[in-house]
Amino acid sequence: MKYTFLGIIIILLFLPIDGLSSSGWQRKVVNYERNQYKAGFQNWAITQRDNGWIYAANSSGLLEFDGVNWSLYTVRNNIVRSVKAIGNRIYVGGSSEFGYFEANNRGLLVYNSLSQGIEDYGGEVWNILEYRDRIYFLSDRTIHIYNNKNKQINSIDAKTKIDCSTLYGDKVYIGSSDGIFYLNKNDVLEFLPVSDLFKGKKLVSLITYNNNILVTTAQFGLYIIEGDNISKVKSIADNFINNNQLFSTSVSGSKVALGSVQKGFFIFDLKNPSYKEVFNLDNGLKNNTILNSYFDKDQNLWLGLDKGISYIDLNSPMRPLFATVSPIGTGYCSAKYNNELYLGTNQGLYKLNKDGGYTLIEGSEGQIWSLTVIDNTLFSSGDNGIIVLGPAGKYKIDLPGVWEIYPLSADKNRLIVGTYSSFSILEKKNKRWVFSHRVPNFNGSARGFVEDEESYNFWIVNASRQIQRVTFDTEFNKLINQKIYPLKGSSIGENSFFRKVDNNLIICAQDGIYQYSRITDRFDHYAQLESMLEGPRYYEYLSVDSLKNIWFVSDNNLKLLPYVSGEYKSDIYNWGLSDELVGNYESVHIIDSASAIVSVDNAFLKIDFSKKGLPNRPVNTYIRKIVSLKNDSIVSYGNTEKQIFIPYSQNSISIHFAATDFPSAPDIQYSYTLKGLDEEWSVPSANTLKEYTNLPVGKYLFEVRAVVNGSRDSAITEVEFTITPPWYRSALAYILYSLLAVVLLFILYKKTIGKQKKIIYQKGEELVAQTKRHEEENKIKDQAIYQLQNDKLQTELHFKTQELTGYILNVIRKNEILEDVKKDALAISKAIDDEKNLNSIRQKVMRLISQINSNIDNDDDFEVFKSNFNLVHQDFFELLDDKFPGLSRNDKILCAYLNMNLSTKEIAPMLNISVRGVEVNRYRLRKKMNLDRDVNLSEYLQSL
Repeated sequence: MKYTFLGIIIILLFLPIDGLSSSGWQRKVVNYERNQYKAGFQNWAITQRDNGWIYAANSSGLLEFDGVNWSLYTVRNNIVRSVKAIGNRIYVGGSSEFGYFEANNRGLLVYNSLSQGIEDYGGEVWNILEYRDRIYFLSDRTIHIYNNKNKQINSIDAKTKIDCSTLYGDKVYIGSSDGIFYLNKNDVLEFLPVSDLFKGKKLVSLITYNNNILVTTAQFGLYIIEGDNISKVKSIADNFINNNQLFSTSVSGSKVALGSVQKGFFIFDLKNPSYKEVFNLDNGLKNNTILNSYFDKDQNLWLGLDKGISYIDLNSPMRPLFATVSPIGTGYCSAKYNNELYLGTNQGLYKLNKDGGYTLIEGSEGQIWSLTVIDNTLFSSGDNGIIVLGPAGKYKIDLPGVWEIYPLSADKNRLIVGTYSSFSILEKKNKRWVFSHRVPNFNGSARGFVEDEESYNFWIVNASRQIQRVTFDTEFNKLINQKIYPLKGSSIGENSFFRKVDNNLIICAQDGIYQYSRITDRFDHYAQLESMLEGPRYYEYLSVDSLKNIWFVSDNNLKLLPYVSGEYKSDIYNWGLSDELVGNYESVHIIDSASAIVSVDNAFLKIDFSKKGLPNRPVNTYIRKIVSLKNDSIVSYGNTEKQIFIPYSQNSISIHFAATDFPSAPDIQYSYTLKGLDEEWSVPSANTLKEYTNLPVGKYLFEVRAVVNGSRDSAITEVEFTITPPWYRSALAYILYSLLAVVLLFILYKKTIGKQKKIIYQKGEELVAQTKRHEEENKIKDQAIYQLQNDKLQTELHFKTQELTGYILNVIRKNEILEDVKKDALAISKAIDDEKNLNSIRQKVMRLISQINSNIDNDDDFEVFKSNFNLVHQDFFELLDDKFPGLSRNDKILCAYLNMNLSTKEIAPMLNISVRGVEVNRYRLRKKMNLDRDVNLSEYLQSL
């Protein structure tokens, strides 16, 4: 009996604390496993930079996490045991290695070893401390002090194994199984007398707390050293401490987080004795061995595990019912009845127990759609019927396929039920509700209906997505009237539920909220409510709770418009949950003045809306890297200040970015634009990279911002880069092209000048020769004319004929020669036209052409010829015009020569054409005169 009692005591000691901690509503736990961060299992220490990024000392190197991307940086010997972010540097300590990472001019973290210069150095560096210009690396038995000013390292042998360390005031304290020591001003270790108590005990941590030192032992509890006094800490965590081997401790304010080897970790508050939280495999962690814990700048907790990393949001106003996969299925509805919480899921109806457990209500198995409390009775409506919990006990109404139940304003003993295919009526008999009958003449799903102010009138959206008003008789045995209410230019979406806001009947359509007007008997835009919410748009869900708060869903985010002091406030609180809400089955139920139960995919979560949404902390967005898509090489890391030049051959790139806001990570979207290419900002999306292909040469500015929960924007982050031209379009190439062009132009110029000089010389010689020929020909012609004149002095007619002939021959020959001269002069002018230094020559030649043109006057010569010829040959041309009005001037001249009985050979040079040309002209003239071939043309003309 004695041993049995002792056994019971032992069982009670080992039970409870874990079970108690998992009762009730949980914290959101995010687990990062090895397959996500692509490194080793163990994570020995965690720190955070000023930009919010998390760094973990991993067994494979240094891990970096920006909220989206994990990056691994290796060191010599790979293992990293300790890490501390100080300014722009990340100091690390590992296996026989310590140093720091610092970004280079490309933004990439580069490791600088400090331990390689130390001879015969070995051991694991378990902690890093900072005081002014000194960085302390504490290994198993040695303290290495790195001076940032003189870059010197001083190593101090501790002569004992260092289990833990801390900086208290301006001194470094170390804990060991020999007690606690500290470095004095001369860097000599001195024993702390008050620590005799710890000799022979394993110390887990030394932490500065409230100007004292908090000491954690592995198995003997916590102590506080205050000056020369030491006292043991008694707290709600004692049972956990006594039954677990502690491995790590972290402190934030008065909160203490204790990490164990076997059972996860325990959080308690030194100033709030009743506060405690336990986290382990049962409520979200993936591993129970806590190697390290770290409170970030938002006072949320990061855990370095033996396998993985966990993040726990300690400040979120939202707490899920289950930190792991829901054992009760997906949540659909909830209700508080008799001070107990009932939950409807796809598996059945559950009651939440006081200890945080849950109980399935017998007979409720299956899909539950709604929970309604009417007349102090809870009605659970679902796929398999109605479960009733009330004063008459628990019983079931076998009416399958029930959406929801509502009371009737005109009849307290009857209820109206909306089912999958119609309306049905329940009635109260002997204090129990029973099925009465199905309402006739109405077929279709009756979900989302509401009773009108006029009794027996109901509003519902029918199967055709039309608003319909139906009226029944008082016994619900007949459909008296029904009317369709169209919406101008709009339609009803999936949210087909009628609601009442301040006694106004409303429904959500695709383009906004519509309100029923009894005066006009139609639905119009509810502009006042739209302006209070987010304007005319589609609302996936909208309901008013018992406190008159308006809950709605837009862009897949749950939001709240609070009703305070008799009015709606302008601030809308965004709760996010875009990946957790059950679309078209959203449900929010108020359980008290500050808490609401929300149905989600993983059962339910509770919102403390007294916190008014998520903290409005600033969100920082960062450019992580620019990657060339051509060869998958990284062009630049981070928001580097160095100018980024990308070769044209690598003009297809991807830009990676991330926003650091760990609590809101699932609800962050990004909007971006590339100035120089995009005309406007992109639609927000969850994508964390943007690809651009075949970018033209030029300068670009990429801008990105994060959008949290669809409302809170980060500042704009930008990076500028330039796509440089290819080598054949570079500045050097254009200089070479210019030089080559100059050389070619010079060579062409020299050749052209030489050629032009030669042409000018040749043309000059030809012109002189032609002038001599012209003079000789004129002399010959003059002699001939004189001879003809002497031969025809016999008679006046004969003289006039010879004179006319000579005149014509002289004029025509002159024109012929001048035409040749003109052609030659034009050729010379054209040949030298491009030469700037030959302008004067070209001007002289052009003047020559002008003079020649002035001497060529065919019309005047022809008139003279015509007048003389008419005198000699008795108006010959007038006769031709009368008989043959279609003859041309050349035809008339040919007729004159033929009339003078000149031969073809004689006519050819006078017309400046060939003999063949004269014959062709004769043939054409014969056709114009319609003469037969037998008629002699010269004789015919002479006969005129």
